[in-house]
Amino acid sequence: MNVYIKTFGCPLNKFDSLKIEGALRYLGIPITDTEIDSDIFIINSCGVKKQTEDKVIDYLRNLKRKYPNKKIILTGCLPKINPYRIKKEKICDVDFGPTQLGDLIKYITDQYGILRDIDLDTTSIFDYIPTSNTITYPLGVSSGCLDKCSFCGTKNARGYVKSIPLDKVEELIKKIVKRGYKEILLTSTDLGAYGYDLRPRKNFIHLLRKINEIEGKFIVRIGMANPRWIYKWLDELIEIFSTSNKFYHFLHIPVQSGSDELLKKMNRGHGTEEYIESVKRLREEIGIHFSISTDIIVGYPGETDSDFQKTLDIIEESMPDYVNISKFFPRPNTPAKNMKQIPTNVIKERSRELSKLTDNIMLRRNLLWKNWIGPILINEYGKNGSFMGRNYAYKIFVVRGNVDIGDIVQVKYVEAHSTWIKGDIVETVYGDGGLLESYLNVY
Repeated sequence: MNVYIKTFGCPLNKFDSLKIEGALRYLGIPITDTEIDSDIFIINSCGVKKQTEDKVIDYLRNLKRKYPNKKIILTGCLPKINPYRIKKEKICDVDFGPTQLGDLIKYITDQYGILRDIDLDTTSIFDYIPTSNTITYPLGVSSGCLDKCSFCGTKNARGYVKSIPLDKVEELIKKIVKRGYKEILLTSTDLGAYGYDLRPRKNFIHLLRKINEIEGKFIVRIGMANPRWIYKWLDELIEIFSTSNKFYHFLHIPVQSGSDELLKKMNRGHGTEEYIESVKRLREEIGIHFSISTDIIVGYPGETDSDFQKTLDIIEESMPDYVNISKFFPRPNTPAKNMKQIPTNVIKERSRELSKLTDNIMLRRNLLWKNWIGPILINEYGKNGSFMGRNYAYKIFVVRGNVDIGDIVQVKYVEAHSTWIKGDIVETVYGDGGLLESYLNVY
């Protein structure tokens, strides 16, 4: 019997799928890349948004219709975020939450008659995952968080923070780099909460300093950390970014709203001041090109015209490079579901207005790179034969030429768009030296 794995959602879900694949291959269970050749489907799902939930459900319906006699296993966050719909739809044989991956593996081994247990946290299972044609690896270092946001269903799925110890993180990164990966996406439900469950207790900064000590030619994108953690560790973060050549000059800091009153209703645990002060100091002390990504929820229950205007104001003041806008839709079993909802037409209009502003700001941020010449790491295939790469501030450059994934090329700015920058290749820089000496030390 062959197993097919499909993943929806965030890099942490992708990391979980890699753990599942590694464990199955370790146990000698074959994995297939095509639906038609599979006997068992494992669907790693996401339910953070209603739109994503619907996408997963539609996929499962089609799967059940096409392959009525094949076994479908659902895992990931959705079974815990909306168990009632999963039960009602009857579109899988069994489901497991993201904290039940060990049970999932046990269920599959029972199907194969394999009498053997495996620890999913052992790093040896990653040796059994074939190296893919990418140079990017999503590395989940913790799951769960310390917050109780009133809109979040993910907390119901992933629970309290659970962190991988520092020595295991180090071992994993060494394995990843040895296999040829050059870009590591450090990921978590909330990276700022890393280590609070470990004994002795560790933290976000311990993690980054440990990674900085690891030898090898690689670069790390630091994943999402809530504003209160960035603010708490701001001095240490500035020091790390100023002295290390291991990290993109990029942070994902989800402010969610520009209204302190609304943030209290969201039970976010931070105010707007932490976010604004963090962005201001990062760009003043590290460089104007330091990239910031943030998230905004539009139409949260109780959001007034004044609250929304404050959101527009904070986006204008902080000028983020990337903005993920979510039109509010309540998730099951969250306090926000029982609050008085904002009319849909109001949410849509506010979303359009915010999108227009963010597109303008992202374009203005990309125009700051005018006349820039420097190296980028080619990490994705683009459209129509083009390639995408990132520079030291994690900016997307789109280029054309005789290059491939993993190459480091010297480019010059040609034209800015809101979400990417067009570049021309002026020189190709090959070899490991390109990563450290040429790529990471450009400021």
